Amino acid sequence: MGFESKKIKEIYAGKVAETYDIHVAHFFKRVKKSTFSDSSMKNGDKVLVFCCGTGLDFPHILRKIGKEGEITGVDFSSEMLNKAKDKIRKNKWENIELIEADITKFKDKLDKKFDIGVCTLGISIIPDYKSAYYNLISYVKNEGEIIIGDMQLATGWQAHLNPLTISFSKKYGGTYEGHKNSLELCSMMKKELTDVRKKEFLFNSYYYCIGKTR
Repeated sequence: MGFESKKIKEIYAGKVAETYDIHVAHFFKRVKKSTFSDSSMKNGDKVLVFCCGTGLDFPHILRKIGKEGEITGVDFSSEMLNKAKDKIRKNKWENIELIEADITKFKDKLDKKFDIGVCTLGISIIPDYKSAYYNLISYVKNEGEIIIGDMQLATGWQAHLNPLTISFSKKYGGTYEGHKNSLELCSMMKKELTDVRKKEFLFNSYYYCIGKTR
């Protein structure tokens, strides 16, 4: 499958949304928990979540921001957002807003700033990942926090596992190019943000990177 926006949208307009939580939630539960445990987000914070999908990040975020905080989730897939809406209704979460939109074109769409910007398991499948990244940053306050978590190409001896990683993620839009872009994105964060820290999991095939805006 080529690395094209149209094909990515077709994937998430299909049956992926129906089984996404079953296959992804358990597999990434530990790393997501670690990611948000390492975050500085606190009670009352306003959090913007790009590629929010079915809302798998919401419980982790809500545990830190409480009922006084707010989440704004953005995703291009109505099918994935419908799953997120089901979670919101079931759990009676009242401080979450969902927006259906393309995050690569999501600049100047909101008239407020956020304390935290989040994107996990999303940017690596977006061809125009730099636009998505910079749009996320544009909504975060000075000295606010940026949290990126995604698949990447492993290096060293773990590199021989890269074909398996890409094969696993292919049904979700994963490609060699996208995993390579993750490495570039971390380099960008280290140059453009402050207090950047990175942690790797799953034989270095997954990482999270956290930093503060200038």
